[in-house]
Amino acid sequence: GVMLWSFLCPMGAAFFRSAEESLRWFGIYAAVSASLLFWDLWTAAGSHNGYSNDIGHADDGVVTQLYFLMNILGLKSIVFAAVFLFAKDLEKEYMKSEEVLRSILPPAILKRIKRGEFPIVDHVHGVSILFADLVGFTKASADLHPNFLVGLFLNDLFHAFDEIVYKHGLEKIKTIGDAYMVVGGLNHGQSLSIEKEESADHHYPNCNQQRRKSTKNRHHCERIMLLALDMFQELKRINAKYKLDFELRVGVHIGPVVAGVLGRKRFTYDVWGDSVNTASRMESNGIPGSIHMSSDMYDLVGNMHQHFDFHSCGTKVIKGKGEMTTFIAKPLSSIRSDFLAI
Repeated sequence: GVMLWSFLCPMGAAFFRSAEESLRWFGIYAAVSASLLFWDLWTAAGSHNGYSNDIGHADDGVVTQLYFLMNILGLKSIVFAAVFLFAKDLEKEYMKSEEVLRSILPPAILKRIKRGEFPIVDHVHGVSILFADLVGFTKASADLHPNFLVGLFLNDLFHAFDEIVYKHGLEKIKTIGDAYMVVGGLNHGQSLSIEKEESADHHYPNCNQQRRKSTKNRHHCERIMLLALDMFQELKRINAKYKLDFELRVGVHIGPVVAGVLGRKRFTYDVWGDSVNTASRMESNGIPGSIHMSSDMYDLVGNMHQHFDFHSCGTKVIKGKGEMTTFIAKPLSSIRSDFLAI
């Protein structure tokens, strides 16, 4: 009876813990069960020492108990093997579904949804927003086969963009046709270096709070700018691979946003707000091969002269925004390339 009930330990571990843990519990169960049965055999054999007329009965008892051990452990091994394989398959399917969810939602947001927090609406200040758009893609889609233009070129380009976004510790939000949207400065999107920087703030409590906030903003703003630099390089590489000549137009802005997950069907993590609209307007009013930015963004990244050539666009009328002072950042690498080509 004890052996039957104790078999619930490895079975329970398979269903409620993990398949690997249940394997360890079954090994312990089998070892303890075998030890107890051999102990019974040894004590039974010892009790018959000196009584020759009981030796035959003792041998019969030993054989009976051995067969009992073989039958019990053999049957339970078969049952456990079936349960173990079933639990292993469940874990594989669970990991596949988790991988799909993690590719759609940030891990921190996914944890909140699993805890039952829904809808998710976060107000976040000082978020860097980047929009990038391929110039001439709509016209090319009418001339080139979609399997080539979208299935090969655009897929390779967005795959490369995904990798460099991850490298810079930023957050891809979505693609809209041939446009690509990235944000930086969301709480769950901070890289390890940012966490170290925030930790360092606690060691300098006398520093000006506004300066520390500005430093953190500048950090992810600079990463957004470096991302744009890498995006230009990746486009150049993939253009050469497919013998195309697309250009990239980039717009960036910084400001408050509302971030979260809404709806029940095909939901995604998204950001909303006037700052998002401003970043989009920066892109649509930009120049191919350059980064068009608001004055708020320029105040934080205008010192990156080792990477960009900055110049003011003066006051421009931006649709939906009115008059704005904007700036253009031209990558120095492209300026050098243009100079060498002359």
